[in-house]
Amino acid sequence: MANLLNSLFVTRLVPITKLLLLITSLGFLSSAIATPEDEVRAAAQLWIEGIGKGDADYMVSLYDEHAILHGTVSPVLREGPTLIREYFQATVATPPVMNFMEPMHIRVFGDTAVNTGNYLTTIGSNTPITLRYSFVYHKVGDQWLIVDHHSSRMPE
Repeated sequence: MANLLNSLFVTRLVPITKLLLLITSLGFLSSAIATPEDEVRAAAQLWIEGIGKGDADYMVSLYDEHAILHGTVSPVLREGPTLIREYFQATVATPPVMNFMEPMHIRVFGDTAVNTGNYLTTIGSNTPITLRYSFVYHKVGDQWLIVDHHSSRMPE
């Protein structure tokens, strides 16, 4: 009788258990795999978190080496890491607090993506203002880097 039970366990239950584990892990993996839109949203969130740190070098790391920044608080069109770093160094003393407002309009075209929308920003104890933005990203390896960024105050 023990041999019969052992045989049933090995031939029937173990394969079923393995199958259930496989199905469970595949379900987990499919829900854990991010879509390109999710990846761009995560890259945008890194930018929001970075701006609050006041770390110009970190901010530059989010941009492609050939990126262009047309920022909110400067009339200068900033091309490349040196000028982009200079722009963000001005925020080090008083980093703004920024949050994206939904909806974020993310469109992905292969290894290029565009994210357009608005964010709310507060500098120091000033009244929050709404800014509009456009980020263009290029995927390099597994990282979405900003290649073009425009930000400006929302017209009233």
